Amino acid sequence: MALRSRSPAASITIWGRNPEQLQEILNSNLADTVETDPVTAVRDADLVIFCTPVGSMEQLATTIAPHLAPQTLVTDVGSVKACVAKKLTPLLGDRFVGGHPMAGSERSGLAAARSDLFDGAPCILTPSGTTLPESLEILTSFWHSLGAQVTTMSPLEHDRLVARLSHLPHALAFALVNLISETLPEDAPLLAGGSFRDGTRVAASDPALWTGILTENRHEVIAALREMSDLLGSLAENLEEEDNDAVLDVLTRAREQRVRLPLPNHHLPSDD
Repeated sequence: MALRSRSPAASITIWGRNPEQLQEILNSNLADTVETDPVTAVRDADLVIFCTPVGSMEQLATTIAPHLAPQTLVTDVGSVKACVAKKLTPLLGDRFVGGHPMAGSERSGLAAARSDLFDGAPCILTPSGTTLPESLEILTSFWHSLGAQVTTMSPLEHDRLVARLSHLPHALAFALVNLISETLPEDAPLLAGGSFRDGTRVAASDPALWTGILTENRHEVIAALREMSDLLGSLAENLEEEDNDAVLDVLTRAREQRVRLPLPNHHLPSDD
């Protein structure tokens, strides 16, 4: 949708498994052609973008790899990068460069899409040591053309960073909703104010999608969960010992860091 809006001359082909959804995309003029056969979809493409759960990418890459043109670059938008690079690089070689636009919401489907989604959003590219400079330049220009701000890092650096900036907040939101449902009366959430709603909004995300994300990045997510458990345990001890100064210090340091964050774009409510 962003590409159609900003580069109307670009030729766009979309592959998918559901003919009805593909027809809806075609009727909305968001693609020039739609295909249920991935091999047909990627023929003579300059750029192929995997917009599927990370667990589906290896099979998809295996299917299309023999049919890619010499000039074709392949990237993805998955929330985990190390496992994707490990699986796809042997199949696709240097033509593959991982990517992760940090934009989205808990909603899904065409009705939730918007052409300005990437305006001002960070996009992380994860080139390998053998990625050609011109390939990285092409992908950087592509994301810039959609309004994103591009940064690069290794797949492992990405997974450690995003485990704490995105995956942990989602896990905490799911856990908090479950805590409330298991410890309070059924209608208790109806009494909740903004803090509960804001803190748990992403718990409305697709459970199957997030199961895949958390498990594919399990080592970094486990480390982040344990770090958070230690911090929560320390706060509980401070309260138990009536150490008000320690509690104040924890809250003050957090507030100082939080207010330093730039105001988000109104259309970037999440980062999955």
